[in-house]
Formats: sequence, structure tokens, C-alpha cells
Amino acid sequence: MARLKPHFFYTHKRGLLLIAIILIAIILMSPDLQKRPRYYLIEKPVVFVISLFQRGFTQTGTGIKGVWSSYINLIGVQKENALLKQEIGHLRAENTRYKEMTHSLERMQTLLEFKENAPFRTISVRVIGRDTSNLFKTITIDSGEGNGIKKDMAVITPDAVVGRVIRTSRNSSLVLLMIDRNSAIASIIQRTRDEGIIEGSGGSIANLKYIQILSDIQSGDAVITSGIDGIYPKGMNVGRVVSAKKESDAIFQEVAVAPVVDFTRLEEVLVVVDNE
Repeated sequence: MARLKPHFFYTHKRGLLLIAIILIAIILMSPDLQKRPRYYLIEKPVVFVISLFQRGFTQTGTGIKGVWSSYINLIGVQKENALLKQEIGHLRAENTRYKEMTHSLERMQTLLEFKENAPFRTISVRVIGRDTSNLFKTITIDSGEGNGIKKDMAVITPDAVVGRVIRTSRNSSLVLLMIDRNSAIASIIQRTRDEGIIEGSGGSIANLKYIQILSDIQSGDAVITSGIDGIYPKGMNVGRVVSAKKESDAIFQEVAVAPVVDFTRLEEVLVVVDNE
């Protein structure tokens, strides 16, 4: 049988010592030996050492349990935060929809009140498209021939003139805005009663043509429809004068008019189906 080399005990002395202590503790803790007082001096330190190991294991287990509990709690808090963020998102979306519905109802109420009080018959339509390129200034509405809409019918808002229908299909129509270069509206300056033609410039400002050089036009004067073109009802707002230039050798003034309508924000408009 191979003999254990001395260096084995030196290398493993700590492990062997621990095993010896545990064996002694087991022996001393037996019921028979505990009745013998001569082992008391040896038993007490051995039990103390063992209790240190037990306490260390207990504290380590408690620490691991505490860390695990904290981790579980953290996961729970993260899930709760995610649910709260999701709920906040839903509430914000609902609030946005509610505001949009409120604004839409307010606009529709304004249109309805205007329709009831207007001396001509109109139908309410929605804007479903727009072309504000440099070539044309048009919008598309969601009603057409199937709703009784025809070419050259006036399109308005309760506040002012928008334009006129230039093309129709079964369920939609194309509207030429008053700021388009091809648009012309018979108009009158409300204060002075000077008559002229509003022509679009392709930009945000329209031009009032054929105003006599001697006419007393001032910035801020209201321009309204005269009704003589047979398209637009008389007395509808068109815009306000922003400038009037008088050239010495000219017959007419150069009058710039700012439209009342913001064409970039049109959502619902009225089509005048009966102007008599």
C-alpha cells in the first residue's frame, strides 16, 4: 500500500483540521458524551467554531434572499411603470380624440347656423385633398354630381369666399381657390362702393383690379362680393386691402388684398347650390 507523503498533510492541513473539528463536534454532541463533564472544556470551543460556520451560512442565505427579494420587487416596479406609461399613452390619445371631436362639432355647429340663416341654399362638404403648388391652388371636396354639385358653383365658409367648383365626378369635386391666377371674383369695396375684380396672384395675396385712380381706398378697407358675376352670393367677405398704389400715368390703382380665409386650414366648407 502506498504511503501518504508528509507534504500531503501540509498542503491539506486546513481541510483536515476542519474535518477533525466537525468529527469531534459530532462525537461530543452525542447524548452519552454530553452527560460527561470532563469533555466540557473541549466541547465549548468546538461548538463555538461550528456556530460561527452556521451563522455565516445563515447570514449568507439571508443576504441572498434579500437580494433576490429586491430583484423581484424591482421587476415588479418596472412592470408597473410600463403599465402606467401605457395607460397614460391611452389617456393622452383619448384626450386628443376628444379635443378633435369637440373642435369638429364646433365647426359643424357654425356651418349649421350659417346654413339656417343664409338667404341661399348650401350643402356641407369636407376637404379631402389639396394642391397648393406653384401651378394651381385647388382643393378636393368629398361630394360631387351625386350630391347635386355642378361646375361653377361657389364654395364658401361662414366667414368668406373660398373659390368655385371647376370639375366634378360622381363623389368628389375640384375647387379652384380664389388665390389661383385663373380665379376672378366680382367685388366691391364696402366703404367707398368702388367696384372691381379680385384676381388671384398664385400667392397669399390677391389683386383688386380696375379701381379708378381717384378712388379713396385705404388700407384695412373691407372687400366683399358684388354678386354681378352670377357665381358668388352678394355681400360675402373676400378680404381686406393691405396696400393701394397710385401711379401718375396710370388709369387704375394697384390694390393688394389679403383674403379672409386661411386656405391651409380648410377642413369643412359649404357649396352654394342655389344662389337665387
